Amino acid sequence: MEHFIYIKCRTKFKNRILMKLYKSHINVYDIYTDHNDLYLKIKKEDQERIKKEIVTTKFIFVKDTGLFQIQKLMPPLKVFMIVSFLFLTNFFSRFIVQVDVIHSNKEIRNLVAKSLEEEKIHVWTLKKDYNTLQSIKEKIINRYKDQLEWIEIENEGMRYVVRIEERILNPEKQEKPYCHIVASKSGVIDRIMSTKGEVLVHEGQYVVENERLITGEITFNENIVNQVCAEGSIYAEVFYKTSVSMPIQYTTKEKTGKKRWNLSIENETGKYKIFRSRLSTYETESRVLFHFFNFTIYFDTEYETKETQKEYDLETGTNKALELADEKIKAKFLENESIKTRKVLKNTLNDSTIDVDIFYSVIENIAKVEEYSISIEKEGNE
Repeated sequence: MEHFIYIKCRTKFKNRILMKLYKSHINVYDIYTDHNDLYLKIKKEDQERIKKEIVTTKFIFVKDTGLFQIQKLMPPLKVFMIVSFLFLTNFFSRFIVQVDVIHSNKEIRNLVAKSLEEEKIHVWTLKKDYNTLQSIKEKIINRYKDQLEWIEIENEGMRYVVRIEERILNPEKQEKPYCHIVASKSGVIDRIMSTKGEVLVHEGQYVVENERLITGEITFNENIVNQVCAEGSIYAEVFYKTSVSMPIQYTTKEKTGKKRWNLSIENETGKYKIFRSRLSTYETESRVLFHFFNFTIYFDTEYETKETQKEYDLETGTNKALELADEKIKAKFLENESIKTRKVLKNTLNDSTIDVDIFYSVIENIAKVEEYSISIEKEGNE
């Protein structure tokens, strides 16, 4: 497609200029005048030639023609369309188009749905603020104290998801079986916390796996006078040996200080950027602008990053290996469990890896429940 433009110049010698253009083999496709201004339609590629051929006259670009004129309007038009879209989506996203009450009991669902309707929570109503929702939840729970234990109203886009926990009155108590507390693994007893049963061990004692620690058999003068399910926690010092092998080379990522702004949209299929990023490598921090049906619009801040290849030496690599080993051990910890001591047994720097052997002393709860049964005859004899 040929690209034509209009240019103009101010002159009293219009014919002279046209003659020069003719001699220079520059085609003119349209001519009109306005007082002393001469307007010419030429090919875009001839604009620079005219400036060189006629140096005594100043030519000014006026406008493009055809689709090229529309193309220039596209960036501001695109911005206008996006702004309009954001405004409209923001406006409509303030409405609720769906209310989902979730519970397995149909009667409870209908009960809560009716109460929500009375509190003006239904489709095509404006969203309520946080304080109003809290007040509505309290009203419903107080109204149905015997049926409802807990209610939560979550705002997901343009819908409310209402979750309920039903109140169960006088739940049946389950009889606990008879049981002992035994050792789940070998170790040295560190501390004992018993709430039921007779403790058979003491602090500082070494116990082996499956050894009985707290018995459910209550004795008096060497006779069993009662049977219970023993309860308690036995913390012991347990020993481990672990190995970590990690590559010498690693990559660090740092922010350069440059940042750009963007918009992104998220739906069920994924999250997509509205504008192409001008940074080659970057990290994004997103802030939700608003929800619209199943769409979420984010304001993104893109921070440029730079990656650098580095290598561990033996000392820094060993320290990193210890961090990784600690994380792996701690991930399995329960309440009140901890690492007591650790020691590097061996560390080796190879061509591509660092290998580290580590000894751990860990305080763990080694209590394990072991059920047992008794006979009627045994109970009768007691």
